[in-house]
Amino acid sequence: MLQKQVVSHRQVAWLVGSVLLTGSMITFYQSLVQVAKMDAWFSQLLPMIYAIFICYVLMELVHIYPGKNIFEIMFLICGKWFGGFINLILVLYILTILTVDVKGLSFFIQASLLPQTPLEIILLVFVLLLMSYRTLEVAARVNEIYFPTHIIVNFLLFLFLANEFSPERFEPMLSSGVKQILISNYMSMGVYGDIILFGAFLPVFIQPQLFFAAFKHGVIIVGFMSSLILLVLLGVMGYTIASRLNYPVLSLVQQIHVTDFLDRVEIFMLSLWFPAFTIKVIIAYLALLTGIGTFGGERQHKPYNPPVGFLLVVTSLLSFQHVEEMEVFVGYAYSTMVLIIQVPLLLFLFFRSRIQGSKRAHEKTGIPPDNRYSRFYRAMSWTSNLSIVGCLIAVSIGKWFFEMDKSVGQIVVIVIICLLFIAMVASYCQMQVVNHYLHRTRTTIASTGNKH
Repeated sequence: MLQKQVVSHRQVAWLVGSVLLTGSMITFYQSLVQVAKMDAWFSQLLPMIYAIFICYVLMELVHIYPGKNIFEIMFLICGKWFGGFINLILVLYILTILTVDVKGLSFFIQASLLPQTPLEIILLVFVLLLMSYRTLEVAARVNEIYFPTHIIVNFLLFLFLANEFSPERFEPMLSSGVKQILISNYMSMGVYGDIILFGAFLPVFIQPQLFFAAFKHGVIIVGFMSSLILLVLLGVMGYTIASRLNYPVLSLVQQIHVTDFLDRVEIFMLSLWFPAFTIKVIIAYLALLTGIGTFGGERQHKPYNPPVGFLLVVTSLLSFQHVEEMEVFVGYAYSTMVLIIQVPLLLFLFFRSRIQGSKRAHEKTGIPPDNRYSRFYRAMSWTSNLSIVGCLIAVSIGKWFFEMDKSVGQIVVIVIICLLFIAMVASYCQMQVVNHYLHRTRTTIASTGNKH
């Protein structure tokens, strides 16, 4: 049962990182570079804002409908038939996510590690692995081991590739048109929209304010890391080469050579990336099982596991006969599909939660106003929010002055990296202050109870 699972705020932030970051590292960056060229690394700013908005809507639902997941909420709000129709669309949407991820991973494993192994065998073994997981708690604990290490290794990419990095390869920065930069941001929104998968696990998030801060921190981690990886990719390979590679990040890692005794660093990187990516697919698979189980009025996954696993194998085998087909879908069609489904749903749930929230404002939990924890929380929230907005302003100003001075692009790069780092630190502090307050409150209540 979802209510009995225990997932900490730190684990939630890292789960968000796995869901949003690991999947896009297979082929998605190629599409971004094809569209925005040297400015592809500006493509994470608007999607971050969109993902934070999704997090806010989900946490408002936790306030208003405690103990209910998004599928149950739709049945409750819209009734049996219309709510069931919306849930069916969500189930098909999650199945699409799974199909793309499973088939994409199969293509990637065959191309990079097992060229002689039939694609069907790789796909079948991976789906059997997904079927072995039963709860979000287990996935969160496994992810807690691999994802931080994966992030650290990504940070070290710039150090390992310092001798290959050349700023001239991504200059002149801001030379792409405004239309190309906006399109690249639009393309990334589909990937960031995957965070709605956590709507299937809302009963786990019993402290909405804490988990909203954790979600936000995870989103900013992804925005910062994706921007950094794209910057290194462009600085090492240039946009011409990066836009022609099916797996640009794999090719980037293959450029690393640490002495003559360790020239296959990509094997070590893959051993860290693969479990983190698997966690992303497991979360989508558990969300699919939860959605299907809701139609039967229960949350037990076991009865639906074999038929859903078989369905996933069939849909994955029949979809995307070539990796190029999948690249075109993920890069150019996926975001349109995601926004058509998500935007009306999110706006409806947002206004519904605002109406219901005004009636039940006294029932909200979290840090009460007018104390030092609340003031620090608001300060960190404004710092992270203004840092993200500052990135957008920096790009706009840089684009405005680009024709006057081509070197303004270098200043914009430094400003955005600094602002994203500040936003990441501020969001971490925002998350920690809520956790410290809740821990202090529980300790005080427990000590008071013992005295009585």
